[in-house]
Amino acid sequence: MGKNKVVIGILAYNVEDYIEKVFLNLKNLNIPIIIIDDASTDSTKSIIKKYQDDINLYILENLKNLGAGASTKLLLQKAKNLDFNFLIKIDGDGQFKNEDVQKIINLYHQHDYDFIKSNRFWEYGIEGDIPRKRFFGNLLATVFFQFSCGTNKLFDPLNGLFGVKIKILNFLDSKRYPNRYGYPFFISVTAVINKFKTNQINNTVIYDKQPSNLKAFKMLFLLIKLTIFFYFKKIYIKQNLGEYQKSAFLDKLFIFQILVSIFNSGILFLDIYYLEITFLKTSTLLFLLIFNLVVSIILFVSSFSQENELRNKYINNEI
Repeated sequence: MGKNKVVIGILAYNVEDYIEKVFLNLKNLNIPIIIIDDASTDSTKSIIKKYQDDINLYILENLKNLGAGASTKLLLQKAKNLDFNFLIKIDGDGQFKNEDVQKIINLYHQHDYDFIKSNRFWEYGIEGDIPRKRFFGNLLATVFFQFSCGTNKLFDPLNGLFGVKIKILNFLDSKRYPNRYGYPFFISVTAVINKFKTNQINNTVIYDKQPSNLKAFKMLFLLIKLTIFFYFKKIYIKQNLGEYQKSAFLDKLFIFQILVSIFNSGILFLDIYYLEITFLKTSTLLFLLIFNLVVSIILFVSSFSQENELRNKYINNEI
């Protein structure tokens, strides 16, 4: 597979202190580069334009700020229009290292992976001081991620360094796809539940003085919505694939048990605080609630174990 089939896509928004160094470093990899400026209000745009005559550089300019998610989608579409097969997406804020980008390039050429994601949670994965809310937010995102896609082999779904085949565009739900935050999570889960041949590398993320507009509670709410959406979408996909149908059936039983538990909780609440006469004793209602919750846990664990075993056959990760 020729080198011209791989392209690097750089997101640039108000990164005047980093973008030139990022571009010149990546240029040394001898891979075509697309830079998208998301309507920066600093000198980012003028810095990029200094290199507009470079034959291996393509520049996109958003007329208004669309967000990182929407800009990544535009990078994928541009790569498709230019007949590239594989996009390596990187941020223009200097948080990622060239050797990690090179690692993705090598893995793609050697094994033709559909999706190569990164993981910062290993011994040398973080340089500098990661903000506490980002640290715990990313750990929580991993829990949501594994719940959504049914594997315990992948981590760090909000990592902004990844490589993906352009065919991912055929699987992105445009109604749910986030235009701003959460797009790496969305792309990661989409790739996994659609059985993309996947590899996870350990990368290093550098925390310096990069600005961040991330709103923690807004991000949490978005991740919860995406997790619920992908969980049901995953069941729909699994029920049409023979090897996953047993797991899909257990998922449906799990959802039914959760609904029964919610109903039991409501009855128990009314019994304790409002109803003077009920058909069942409070102790009986409490026993039924605990029983339903235990059954729910057993069903979820059984489904996850079966799905995890199947998914891990096409997922590799760096230990």
